Amino acid sequence: MADHSATPYRFITETAEFSRYRDSLRERGVELVAVDIEGEFNLHIYGEHFCLLQIFDGRDAVLVDPYTVDIAQIGAFFEDRDTLKITYDAAGDRSLLFRRHEIRMRGILDLRPAVELLLFEKKGLSSVLEDTLGLEPASGKKKFQQYNWTRRPIDQQAIEYALSDVTPLFRLKEVLFTELVNKGLLDAYIRENLKVQDTDPPTDREPGVLRSGQFRRLSPERQELFRRIFTVRDRYAQEANVPPNDMLSNKALYAVVRSEMPLERARPGRRVSPDQFAAMSNEIRKILSRN
Repeated sequence: MADHSATPYRFITETAEFSRYRDSLRERGVELVAVDIEGEFNLHIYGEHFCLLQIFDGRDAVLVDPYTVDIAQIGAFFEDRDTLKITYDAAGDRSLLFRRHEIRMRGILDLRPAVELLLFEKKGLSSVLEDTLGLEPASGKKKFQQYNWTRRPIDQQAIEYALSDVTPLFRLKEVLFTELVNKGLLDAYIRENLKVQDTDPPTDREPGVLRSGQFRRLSPERQELFRRIFTVRDRYAQEANVPPNDMLSNKALYAVVRSEMPLERARPGRRVSPDQFAAMSNEIRKILSRN
């Protein structure tokens, strides 16, 4: 992807400054912006967290720190129907914002349905930008997909990666909309885009491991055992503020539940103290002894 190291941007860390930025958008008559967010998803610490907001208004790029800027003000920005927000595949962002902060993202212009209607072979943003705008994927993309966005200060290369997901969206919109018009698909796109924001994202969806095929293939009795141990693991992970997989990996959890491996052979991640692991293991051992 294009080098964004020279892209001017502001990093907003104060609520008053974010308020002034929103005022400046209104004063300039800006009604269309590109947005994206970065989050943490049980990779470096426990739970899901909204870590960074990126905005590009066609002229200026802004990064907003949700750890220091009033989340209510950020929520007001996302819920403002008068500001149309270009996004790409907003489902994950909408879910995170709603689950964590009850923010309902409104005024969405999601470009992913356009890509679906136009039958792109590869639908990831990097591939679409390369196919339409000739932008090569950023080097180290996988690294930054697993970057710890809770960390401050944010690495400069990570900032450039974050900007690269919003600054091309205006141009991408023009290319895709031209194709939609040429192929008579604009009305279909409008309908599909409205579906993106018609309902609130679900908040009670079970964790992915409890929806996996591997879990469904367990007998009902072993599924119940898995859930009980999963709940214990999750509680200890939350207390230690580490990803659940660090307390006890999913692979080890399945092996223990299937009686393929004794609990004593399981090993925690390096961020888990021996005392924390021992306390969790004692609880799990009691559960296993009753089965």
